[in-house]
This record gives sequence, structure tokens and C-alpha cells, in this order.
Amino acid sequence: MRSPSRVLPIILVLYFILSMASPSLSCVIPCESEINLRLYLHQIAAGSGTNQVAIVASNQPAGFGTTAVNDWTVIDGPNPGTATIVARTKGMHVQADVGGPGWFNYFSMVFEDARGRGSSFEVTGMNRAQGGEMAIIGGTGEFAMARGTIKYRSLANPPPGQSIKELNIHGFYVKPAGTIAGPAAI
Repeated sequence: MRSPSRVLPIILVLYFILSMASPSLSCVIPCESEINLRLYLHQIAAGSGTNQVAIVASNQPAGFGTTAVNDWTVIDGPNPGTATIVARTKGMHVQADVGGPGWFNYFSMVFEDARGRGSSFEVTGMNRAQGGEMAIIGGTGEFAMARGTIKYRSLANPPPGQSIKELNIHGFYVKPAGTIAGPAAI
């Protein structure tokens, strides 16, 4: 019988030989791909094209407890008049900061563009007026098992009743079987 100290190197050598022969063996866990996107979230709280509605009103200071549903558009440029819709965020937000304003968001960012059609990021976190960060806690389709962050900042001088936020999305996801892994950027 061989000593344990001699068996381990043999196993490692065999593993590396097999991983070179078959790409599917090169990752101990499913291989992840990285994604970096710069997109823009367009909220319309009032006026034509409203894409959020308060469903629970609050008489508390700073509107604490107000709850709204949203179907915000995610576009590929800062100007809603000339940009293309890439995705929609379907979910809810709650005024969850007693001192306000501080909205807790939870939504699915469902992609509509050719590359990610029907795939989603599942997102949660606090939405502050000027900027901050939210977490990508999952994903579906092309972005299965996603994880990452969305850093955002509000753009100055949006149209009345609207808000436009620049989103810097950085995440990792597991490519579905039968696709080629690699970095992606839009």
C-alpha cells in the first residue's frame, strides 16, 4: 500500500491531465463569467408614462412606510428620448428610513435586448437620493446564479416628476450549459 503522502501528488497530476483533455473538468464548481454594464434607470413618478404607483400611503413623518410598485425602464443612454430600452425593473420599493428619504428596493431586472432576452438579475438594497449601492442576489437565464453589485448615482436636472440614475453593474454568473464562457460588456 502506498503512503498517503505519495497518493496526493498522483491524484493532482491525473486531475490536471484530465482537465486539459476536457474543458468541463477544468472547474471544480461551474465556471463563472464576469459582466460589467453601464445602463440608466428611468423612473417616472408623475405625468405621462408613469412607471411607478404608490399602493400604500403613509401619514408618518417622511412618508415612512409608503409602499409602491414599479416597472421602471433600464435604457442604454442617459437621454430617455433617444435611448433604447434594455431591461425593465419589476418590483416594489418601500420608504424604510424614518428620517427619510431612503427607499428599500427589491426587483427583478428583466432584460429585453437580444443578448439577455428574458434573463434577469434579482436586486435588493437601499435607494438614496444621490447615490449608493444595491446587491445582485441572484439571476435567471443567461445570468443564472448571478451575484454582484450595482453602484448608482442620480443624474442632475431630470425632467419634472422623473429621476434618471446611472447604473454601474458588476457581477458574476454561471453560463448556462452549451454556451461559451467569457467576459461580457454592453
